[in-house]
Amino acid sequence: MEWDVISYRHRILAFAILVVCTSVAGARSATDPVNKGLRFNSPGVLDLAERSQGVADGNAVPAGELAASDAEAIFATPAQHEMTSLVFSDEVYGCRKPSHQCSLEHERALIAASAGSVKREGKRLIVVPAGGVPIEFIDWKQPTTKTADGDSEEHWYLGRLPGSGYQRVEVDFGQDSPGNFLISPQSGKVAFVHNGDDIAVPSPDGRLLVTFNVLNSPLSVRVGALDAAGPRMVVQCQASDRDMKLTPVFKGWHDNSAFDLVVEIGAQSKAMQRLAIRLAARGEDWTLAASDAARLAAIGLLCRQH
Repeated sequence: MEWDVISYRHRILAFAILVVCTSVAGARSATDPVNKGLRFNSPGVLDLAERSQGVADGNAVPAGELAASDAEAIFATPAQHEMTSLVFSDEVYGCRKPSHQCSLEHERALIAASAGSVKREGKRLIVVPAGGVPIEFIDWKQPTTKTADGDSEEHWYLGRLPGSGYQRVEVDFGQDSPGNFLISPQSGKVAFVHNGDDIAVPSPDGRLLVTFNVLNSPLSVRVGALDAAGPRMVVQCQASDRDMKLTPVFKGWHDNSAFDLVVEIGAQSKAMQRLAIRLAARGEDWTLAASDAARLAAIGLLCRQH
């Protein structure tokens, strides 16, 4: 069984309830008496965790040879994702002993500092952008029945991302690891990232965000821009071979517009091959450079710019 089967997107198929939203803020479905507010699959949400999104669209990013000195530096750099990825609410709030009450107190302080752009009304967390309509996140719980497993979603306000100023709301899924909604404070447009099994790392200036999954195949890497007008996909890369074991290791942002990866090819062993990669934007155009062009061609990693 492929890891994809247990991904957060496929677990939705097990639900007997389908939420049909009519606006970016979410709406009550005719078949679901519970208003679940904005969700990752609501219309208008840019789902940066969707690995197949836009792979066939856009212009191919040219691939070239990475300078030997750069490749050596990337190989020698420690893995960065645990230090730089979007952290969870417990880490943001810093409660000595995590508890619901402690989280509420820390969230209340962040909401008070939001200058009226965020408010909490019981189970409703409301983000009010400068333009557009208020966005409503709703905590809900679906009990277990004889025919269906229970589920729930709980939301926490985590303040603004440095650089872009995007508002950040964590959603804790009852049957999956958490995700984050990233909301443009100007337009109110929303992106979603799944920062459980996924790695999601903003650039140093906060204007770009790279995200990828370390478990599921095929290997897929996405770059989103957190613009004032709203989030947008700028680059997506995907390997063509679903059966080849490819493990991406994030080596950090080289600067505000370039980041480094090492792709481990095959199972962990002395025979495992490694490929250093740098994906970089220079102006409006992106380039891909690898330590071994033949090995890059063998894994079939293709990047497209949107």
